[in-house]
Formats: sequence, structure tokens, C-alpha cells
Amino acid sequence: MARSSTSVDVAVIGAGPYGLSLAAHLRARGVEHRIFGEPMGPWKTNMPRGMLLKSYPWATSLSDPKSEFGLKSFCNERALPYHDELMPLPLSRFIDYGEAFQARYVPAVERKTLIALEPGPGILRATFDDGETVHARRVVVSIGLNPFKCLPQEVAHLPVELCSHSGEYGSLEALNGREVIVVGSGSSASDLAALLHERGIAVSLVARRPKLNFADGPRHRSLFARTTAPMSGIGHGWALATCAKYPQLIRLLSKDLRVRLADHGALGPLGGAFVKDRVLGQVPVWLGQAIRGIETHDGKVMLDFVDFAGAPRSMRADHVIFATGYKVDVSRLGFLNETLLRRMQLIDGAPQLSAHYETTVPGLHFIGPAAANSFGPVCRFVYGTYHPARHLARHLSAVLVRYRPAFQLRPLDRTVSP
Repeated sequence: MARSSTSVDVAVIGAGPYGLSLAAHLRARGVEHRIFGEPMGPWKTNMPRGMLLKSYPWATSLSDPKSEFGLKSFCNERALPYHDELMPLPLSRFIDYGEAFQARYVPAVERKTLIALEPGPGILRATFDDGETVHARRVVVSIGLNPFKCLPQEVAHLPVELCSHSGEYGSLEALNGREVIVVGSGSSASDLAALLHERGIAVSLVARRPKLNFADGPRHRSLFARTTAPMSGIGHGWALATCAKYPQLIRLLSKDLRVRLADHGALGPLGGAFVKDRVLGQVPVWLGQAIRGIETHDGKVMLDFVDFAGAPRSMRADHVIFATGYKVDVSRLGFLNETLLRRMQLIDGAPQLSAHYETTVPGLHFIGPAAANSFGPVCRFVYGTYHPARHLARHLSAVLVRYRPAFQLRPLDRTVSP
């Protein structure tokens, strides 16, 4: 049975690193809010167990108001091994850290799913899968990359038993005893290839690029190297350091340049430093291969490739995993009302955002990867949580105090006071 409507100043959609960081700052500032979603949901259900994060541990902390509970503090509290650079960060430990952050700073997460977002008179109406409708003065969408999985058009007709996207794992148990091809050259491809091989699964890695690139392993860097290519939370070099530290300046660049940066023009496909030796020399790798055809026969997938010299190659497998990345396209968000979509100006499928992460629909904001076309590639990294959490919490605390409309209904007691 549908519940009666309630109202709130800010509704945060998504409880991953960006949503949790923003909610922590809103709570500290006393901004009335509710946050919806499964804490660290995609990290728990859409990434393979045993995966190592590509980013350095020092650059993988959520943003809390006093900067006192980073990953290092979490590990120290629990007597867990930690080093800023010399050891990798397992996915399981990062999930534990995110859940500890949530318990400490965002205790009132509501585990339900947004199914419809519609415009109203001075508000946005958010309807959830339990039947509740929330009237929100501001809605901040922080849903990560999972809704934007990108598969080649040639595989649209293939059944899920034979073809999948790397973002659908999770457990790898369903692939035990099968012959698998992983297509791609980035971290998802190399991570999956290594994990499948180590499970005893026959796996090959096929990539269009002529070379697999991996992040630099831990090493001493000279003063000259640190000066000419400074380290940042998203990689080495002045370009990435600028993107990491000054997303508000990136927003002032031309649209074309911002899109190139967001599409990893400054990064490119890159495997993790600690995965390199688990792939090269361990997993059969076929490079410089472009797909020319995909068919199925007798429960197998048949792939035809051609290399840069025009030489053909055919391969077959029980299952093909396409680690072919993500492409932000908000029209794929099933909860967005058509009216909202028409009113929203887009940049190559992503929302055009103001300096306050606000779309051209008043009161609707996006943070996280969907903001990358406006604020640069830092939005694709956990390191980027710092910027929108602080900026948007400060902005909303100021604008919401100045005006409280008459439509407001009495909210449920769901927001914990700071």
C-alpha cells in the first residue's frame, strides 16, 4: 500500500563513496536530508571478489567533515596492514572501510530504490520502490557508473549465458569450468583475466590496442621526477594534478576538451600496478585485434578478429566478457521523467552542470562520474569525493536557509541531527 507523501530539503540518491561523503557533510552542517540506496552497493555486487583497487591507498578515502577518518585511520584503528603506496588495497578492505564510514557519519541510509523522478511546483517528486513519494527541494543524483555499461553493438543479440559486461561481476563462480575470453585493455580486463586464471579457469585476453599499459609500481622517485611529473590522486603529471586539484577550473574549459578529458584522454586504459605480473606471462594475450564478427554455434561464441596488418584470427569460447567501459547517458536512467530529460541540457549524454553541480533543471544535481564532462576525470575516482561533498554541502546550507517554501509537508524523522 502506498505511503503518504513526505518532504525534505535534500534527497541524495545513491549511497556509494560520493553519496556517503555528501551526506556526511550535509549532516555536519545541519542540512535536512535523506539518503537512499545500498551502502557501497555496486562495490559489493558488481566488482569481483579478490580485486585490487588501482588507486594508491592514500588517494582512496571518502570525505568526512574534519578529514579525520581516512582509509589510513580506519586501518590503524583495526590494526590492519597499510602503506600509502607500497601495498595494494583489496576491494574487500575498501568495502569494509566504506561501511564503517557510513555507520559513523551517515547512520540513516534508507535501503530502497528510486523508480521515478518528476517535476513539481518548486519541488522534485521522488517515488521509491516501497511506494513512498518524497517531495524534495533539491535532489542530488550519485549513482556511479553501473547504469552506463557499454557493450559493442555487435553483441546486442547474444544471450546473457554467452556474453556479459565486466561490470556484472560479482561472484565468478558461474564461470568455473568454462572457457572464457575477456575483451578489453583496461583495469577491469586485466583484473578479471588475472582472477579467472587464478581460479583455474581457461581464459584469454584480447585487446584492440597494440600494448597493455599498467600503472607504475611503487618506486623511489627523484626530485626531478617529482617536479616534472608530480603525483596526484588520479595519476602522475601536471595535467592530471591540475584535474585532480582544480575541477572548478576544468569546468571553464571548452566542452570538447572537457569531454576528451572525461573520456580518459589524459589517462587511457590502464591496468593496476600489482596486476601486471599476474597477467603478462600467465594469461594468453592477443593484442592489436579488432572484432569483425560475432556468432554463436552449438552453445559457443565464435569471434572473428583482424589485426593491424589485416591478418584474420578466429577464436571460440563458452563465454565472452566485454570489459569495454562505460558511457554516461542519462537517458538510460529509467527513473528520470521525460519532461526532466527534455529540460536538461546535455554534454555528450551527460548533464551540463553549473559550478554548484546543478543541471539546467532547477534543484537537480549530479555528482560522481556523471559530472565528469563538466568537472573532469577526477569525478571518476574516489579521490574526487572531496570536491562536491564540501562545495555542495556549503552551497546547499546557504541557499536552503534563505527560502523555505509553503508547500513543505512534515517530514518523517529520518535525518539524524549532527
